Amino acid sequence: MTLRIGIVGAGAIGGFFAAHLGQAGAEIRLLARGATLAALREKGVQLEHDGGRIHMEPTVVSDDPAQLGPVDILMITVKGQDTAAAIANLDPMIGPETRLLSLQNGLAGLEVMADTYGADRVFSGITYVPAGVTEPGQVRHTGAVTRTLFGPYVAGAAHPNGPRLAELGAAAGLDMSYLEEPLPEIWAKFVMLAPFHIVCALTRAPLGAWIDCSETREVYRAAMAEVAALARARGVDLPADIVDRHLAFSVSQADRRTRASMLDDLERGRATELEATVGWLVREARRLSVPVPVHDMGYALLKPLSAGRPPAGSAA
Repeated sequence: MTLRIGIVGAGAIGGFFAAHLGQAGAEIRLLARGATLAALREKGVQLEHDGGRIHMEPTVVSDDPAQLGPVDILMITVKGQDTAAAIANLDPMIGPETRLLSLQNGLAGLEVMADTYGADRVFSGITYVPAGVTEPGQVRHTGAVTRTLFGPYVAGAAHPNGPRLAELGAAAGLDMSYLEEPLPEIWAKFVMLAPFHIVCALTRAPLGAWIDCSETREVYRAAMAEVAALARARGVDLPADIVDRHLAFSVSQADRRTRASMLDDLERGRATELEATVGWLVREARRLSVPVPVHDMGYALLKPLSAGRPPAGSAA
């Protein structure tokens, strides 16, 4: 049976998965608005990558969940701060067997989804895909990384739609895996993600511009150690060498063109995911009495621009 995949947030990550999974045979139903909706209706999803280009026509594109109908997997790829608004009216897309899959940065969005629809209906996931929107409906995938992991948000909530999605991803040529216990992997990524966003945003530069600077690299290392300490305080079992592994990957394996999405948002004057990622981490660390001085500083310095900036010449 064809897998019906709904995607809420047809931006960089949503567009990436729509293109690959649709090309592999899934029925893709996209919830989009504004310029993105118009572009998708006119031209479909267009994905550029180092190996070429994919053009995929979704089964349905609409700004009305009722027109999209029930799906098997509902992928949530909006920014963390937009989660509550994005999922508020999705009931027409959610049938008895539908599972919601978060592929967002951090854990704040997961908590909102679980509170709204029930933790047993939610898959928690992470993706390492470096991608960005070049214009509405068009996505650029930088480098070759497609690693994506997901599974039940809570123990005992496994569902056949999970393995079906992982099999489809593999058929599409993606490095995609379904795990019965994904939270350690999600925290493992968060160990790198929050510090990466802070450093990219504060230096206003991609990875390659700062990773070889010893002072900046040490700030990055210290920030990763803070997140690892918080994860362990929450009872998450992380490898002892997680920080060293992430640092080695950043230095010698990661594509040096990789930029944090927070940096892109800052440069475009858009609202950032600061509250849903670093802000959430700072508040959780305070609750558990875990010191996170690098994140405290990064949060304080980036907060003034977290809501975006007004157009040039307008009143503040």
